[in-house]
Amino acid sequence: MRKTLSLLAVAAGAVAALGLAGPAAQAQDAGDVQAQDVNCETGISESDDLEGYALCDNNTGGPIEFRVNLVCGWSADVSSDWVRLEPGTGAQAVAACPSLSTGIGEISAEHRPV
Repeated sequence: MRKTLSLLAVAAGAVAALGLAGPAAQAQDAGDVQAQDVNCETGISESDDLEGYALCDNNTGGPIEFRVNLVCGWSADVSSDWVRLEPGTGAQAVAACPSLSTGIGEISAEHRPV
């Protein structure tokens, strides 16, 4: 049993050392780079607790689009329209949960190159 566990540990270490950890590790690296190029801040409106926003700045070399996504308790989740940003610019996207929802449970900003 001990010999089997040792062999498994050695095999796992070899896979990690060879960079064969799989797509999840590669996706994490890509996300880190992307996060440095597009900066977004999210929050809930001070005047309406059912309204969420994302403020994003495009620090990339090309145009992007972004939107804000809201998880609305006991109601359907909502997303804003896509907002286009040219390099070096910033803007805000806004969405609101339905009035019958129990409020915003989560806010995220999503972006993509165009």
